[in-house]
Amino acid sequence: MVEAPVLRLPDFSKVFEVACDVSGIDIGKVLSQEGHPVAYFSEKLNAAKLKYSTYDQVFYAVIQTLRHWRHYLLPQEFVILSNHEALKYINSQKKLNNRHGRWVEFLQDYTYTLRHKAGVENKAADALSRHLAILTVLSNQVVGFEKIKTEYKSCPDFQEIFTLLNSGTTREIDGFLL
Repeated sequence: MVEAPVLRLPDFSKVFEVACDVSGIDIGKVLSQEGHPVAYFSEKLNAAKLKYSTYDQVFYAVIQTLRHWRHYLLPQEFVILSNHEALKYINSQKKLNNRHGRWVEFLQDYTYTLRHKAGVENKAADALSRHLAILTVLSNQVVGFEKIKTEYKSCPDFQEIFTLLNSGTTREIDGFLL
């Protein structure tokens, strides 16, 4: 995901592969050909989707992936890769609830093969599904921020503004607020 070239242009004469991963708060999806990514997509799950079972979240991820990349996937056969092995039995379920019934009906428009891909091998989709957690960790660990705050008083460019704001006589100076 981080080495150039990052994305490849799609070649409609080759088979597309769709990898999906659900982290519990996000869905990560990668569209690729011959192991090289063509497109990435990530979606945060809303409150209702967070209450879905793991099976339903993964099934939802597959459906959203197909909706998102319909223009790539509809004209030809493709491969769906998921780390949730139970998805292999989508078409053999005897009793379906309303949601699953709609999703299975939606899947009938496509020609696909469903394959299991272990989470360890599904690194790109796995990273996309966890990007929110990674950003949260990054935003909470700003190194040196406390040092910067102690330097306000002695900074030749900012010292006067900081002193005036700190005294409470004014609320804002040149767009700076304390």
